[in-house]
Amino acid sequence: MRVLIKTIWWDLKLLARYNIITVAIVIAVFYTGVFLGFNLRGHDDILIALIFSDPAFMGFTFVGAMVLFEKGSNTLQALVVTPIKIWQYLFSKAIALTLVALIVCFAMVFAGHGFKFNYLMFFLATFLSSIFFIFLGFIGVARVKSFNQYIIVIPLFLMPFILPYLNFFDVTDTLWFYLIPTQGSFILYKGAFESMSATDIIYALIYLSISIGVAYYYSKKLFLKHIIRGE
Repeated sequence: MRVLIKTIWWDLKLLARYNIITVAIVIAVFYTGVFLGFNLRGHDDILIALIFSDPAFMGFTFVGAMVLFEKGSNTLQALVVTPIKIWQYLFSKAIALTLVALIVCFAMVFAGHGFKFNYLMFFLATFLSSIFFIFLGFIGVARVKSFNQYIIVIPLFLMPFILPYLNFFDVTDTLWFYLIPTQGSFILYKGAFESMSATDIIYALIYLSISIGVAYYYSKKLFLKHIIRGE
């Protein structure tokens, strides 16, 4: 646990060094200004849609950028001779980026909605969604050589996971989207602002947790094979 905490602290420093924290703050300030300037209070559906994009797109993009930075500086090859285990490396990145996502998302919800909402539900929605997309990011970056290649990967990976937007905005009403983990993300975010059935909440928590486990398994497997061993 001590090694993991130190690694998280180091990753937070790297996020600052790579200006990722700066970018996240700029995004938060921009959205905060939009919410306050255009008086979007009461439009929680728009707020949820924008907030969901933060842990989804930023988590996936930023973790890929960090891995490529470290790969380019030969930092990753040194992992094999350090006391840091692969799972600690993966979870450290996931937790560090999720801490940033939580700060940004809470800033956005305070500006766009106010202070009266279900904090626990909002926290769970952001935390689980962010961790899931970060592990997906490890999977997406495993085989690419440059950030330009990664930009091409981003929409290919994320497209299936944004389909629940259609259910959320009542464009569709299909149960098939419940097979997509991010359907659970929208349920939890919606549950932060209004009452949701216990069945939906339990589904969202369990399915997102299982999806995180599956994403972690493949992220670790591909990370070892393509990044550490270079196969």
